[in-house]
Amino acid sequence: MMAARLTKRAGRQVRGDAATATASQPDGLDRRSFLHGSGLVAGGLAGLGVLPLGSMRKASAGAPAAPGVAIARRKNICTHCSVGCSVIAEVANDVWIGQEPDFDSPINRGSHCCKGAAVRDDVVGDRRLRYPVKLVDGQWNRISWDQAIDEIGDELLEIRAKSGPESVYWLGSAKFTNEAAYLNRKFAAFWGTNNSDHQARICHSTTVTGVANTWGYGAMTNSYNDIRNAKTIMIMGGNPAEAHPVSLQHILEGKELNRANMIVIDPRMTRTAAHATEYVRVRPGTHIPTIYGMLWHILKNGWEDKEFIRQRVYGLEDIRGEVEKWPPAEVERVTRLPEAQVKRIAEIFAKERPSTLIWAMGQTQFTTGTANVRASCLLLLATGNVGHFGSGANIFRGHTNVQGATDMGLDVTSLPLYYGLSEEAWRHWCRVWEVDYDWVRSRFVDKTFMETPGIPSTRWFDATLLPKDQVSQPDTLKAMFVMGHGANTITRMPESVRGIERLGDGHLGGGGANA
Repeated sequence: MMAARLTKRAGRQVRGDAATATASQPDGLDRRSFLHGSGLVAGGLAGLGVLPLGSMRKASAGAPAAPGVAIARRKNICTHCSVGCSVIAEVANDVWIGQEPDFDSPINRGSHCCKGAAVRDDVVGDRRLRYPVKLVDGQWNRISWDQAIDEIGDELLEIRAKSGPESVYWLGSAKFTNEAAYLNRKFAAFWGTNNSDHQARICHSTTVTGVANTWGYGAMTNSYNDIRNAKTIMIMGGNPAEAHPVSLQHILEGKELNRANMIVIDPRMTRTAAHATEYVRVRPGTHIPTIYGMLWHILKNGWEDKEFIRQRVYGLEDIRGEVEKWPPAEVERVTRLPEAQVKRIAEIFAKERPSTLIWAMGQTQFTTGTANVRASCLLLLATGNVGHFGSGANIFRGHTNVQGATDMGLDVTSLPLYYGLSEEAWRHWCRVWEVDYDWVRSRFVDKTFMETPGIPSTRWFDATLLPKDQVSQPDTLKAMFVMGHGANTITRMPESVRGIERLGDGHLGGGGANA
């Protein structure tokens, strides 16, 4: 398998003018010109070396095994996006020497995108850190595993003794397996804190809330390969051709072999939009007016699924009142979409079923993210497009296991499996963990803290930077244990940087317990 991989180079100078000139596009590009141009632009950027992370190099297989050495084939999951492609690793003498996609996987079916094809290089590349290092006088020095575990553990225990269990933040990862996420949350519970979170707080907490508000559980209702069963595929708030490339084989199979409609609603003519049977160029940030505009036509023309609504939906009359506020003229004023197009895509979505609605962070990363998600769910409910093959909310996550990690309790608001933080929930999990409830309660500051949500990952640095009397816990945060999470995925980066620099002040000479 050969693939391109970005490698950071010291001293690489970005030539912005050249990049801008290369990437400029004339108005009114058609699909063919756009795709042709985008390929030229990508090639030009790589050739010029103007990509933000530097130049490109090839990811290749390792040296072949020596004669007579057995090669084992081990199956695992690609760690990049949420599609979940299976990877077959070829291992000789416990060394990963090659890989290929799994042809038996129902997800990637023998294919990889460039990221998946380079996953071996991520693991065995020369930039991969394989041992603990410690920052001493501005230099990273290699230390043993025993030393690292002892020093981190001793310092964390010292901080807990001085400042209490709430003074340590446990930041897990959406790349954890379900088992690892479960153990991370259990560890935080035994430590005595609900300060345990991960990336979903930023990327899909609005999805979890909006979908759970609608039908009680915050997960996508169908699967990637079920998209092939759809008759209408609507993408609103996603660009899977670039963000989830392998998912596109299911979308395109539905479109080409199942003769499905493919409607892409996006302000930009993306590579996904280039495949659409109908591209809807919408004004940015107008998800709710667009959906309510569709619902206006659906309800006015009686295209809703009346039997489905009678059996499974309540509160639709309240929605009718809101939808009445968005007649075609108002929708066009806000979204810039002509009435004829909104009516056409509404009729297609309502009539040519099963229909599925796909979104990613193009819906969630807004101040109105939860409301955007609820509106999308309302469209599915009104048209009866939930609970069937080829229908539903296909919510494309960002990381490998956003959904599973959240399900298993990496969430400041709940114990595993959305039990919440009530005494009854704690007693249940104490039975599961075979520990005494009173012992677990003794690990917390008090029962109130035990049953109160922790600090979300978007605000942890406030508990480090604010004065002690402005933080609703006995002391400010003194340490943070980060495992598999990029702490830079927030909007308030300057405060986050200052928070990281403040960690550990007053403990062991200010070295901090940053794992």
